[in-house]
Amino acid sequence: MKKIGIFYGTTSGITVGIVDEIEFYLRGLDYDVFDVADGITEMSNLENIILVSPTYGVGELQKDWENVYEEFKNIDFTGKIVGIVGVGNQFAFGESYVGAMRKLYDVVKKNGAKIVGYTSIEGYKYEETESVIDNMFIGLALDESNQDNETPDRIKAWIEEIKPLFN
Repeated sequence: MKKIGIFYGTTSGITVGIVDEIEFYLRGLDYDVFDVADGITEMSNLENIILVSPTYGVGELQKDWENVYEEFKNIDFTGKIVGIVGVGNQFAFGESYVGAMRKLYDVVKKNGAKIVGYTSIEGYKYEETESVIDNMFIGLALDESNQDNETPDRIKAWIEEIKPLFN
């Protein structure tokens, strides 16, 4: 398997904990972690990518993702396999739960990526989200405010599902 690149943005530090958990389940594999605040130039050099973003406001990307979004939209994802992780609060922001995931998804889909890691909506209690297609989240949806006890098992299952799909 070729190297996996994990790209994340964080404001409060919660997403760093999510990335640490992802790393735990990738142990033994070749991967690198990139804070998008430091740029996303390495994304073009990788074929296996995990994108992680919390959602702010009403379905908006985290600030560091916003800062690189124009550059991100110009990356050719042809031949790349991408998994997406969204972090949000399904009760406080139930009308736009993990909406940032959709912004990332739309770009990588349009630019040729094979997207992996769709997950069930079962067990969540949000009002609505653009991050669901055919009754599946377009990636891994996590809620550290209300369901943090579910996070390790959700990440473990998701990583076990996507690992064999990477190149």
